[in-house]
Amino acid sequence: MSYNKVVLVGRLTRDPETRQTIDGNLVTTFTIAVNRGSNGDEADFIRVVAFRKLAELAHNYLQKGRMVLVDGKLRINKWKTNDGQTRSTVEIWADNIVFVDSRKGEREIPEEIPYEEVFGEDAEEEDIPGDDEPPF
Repeated sequence: MSYNKVVLVGRLTRDPETRQTIDGNLVTTFTIAVNRGSNGDEADFIRVVAFRKLAELAHNYLQKGRMVLVDGKLRINKWKTNDGQTRSTVEIWADNIVFVDSRKGEREIPEEIPYEEVFGEDAEEEDIPGDDEPPF
């Protein structure tokens, strides 16, 4: 048995970047700074990837400095460079994003994005990104 679940709270280090795949799915990436301790002197910078409807909502409502709670799955991507060196990067594939703060003058946003809004009410199991394959 295995279990892959990550929950992080942090602030966006810059505005999210969104792109569209060949088949029309949205993918939004952003990085959050997560404090290591209670004094806030040290932070880890974690890349987060959101897909489809969750990507659209992140693109529309998130910006630099926004505090969010992200829960999702840890992914470690590995590849070889042209000179044969092995490289890797760590990212979180978001299952849910909770907006922790709000700012004056902003559009009202949901505190939590329901599962049905992320994947659609008629989503089939195979439509939902799994641990084995990216959803594009």
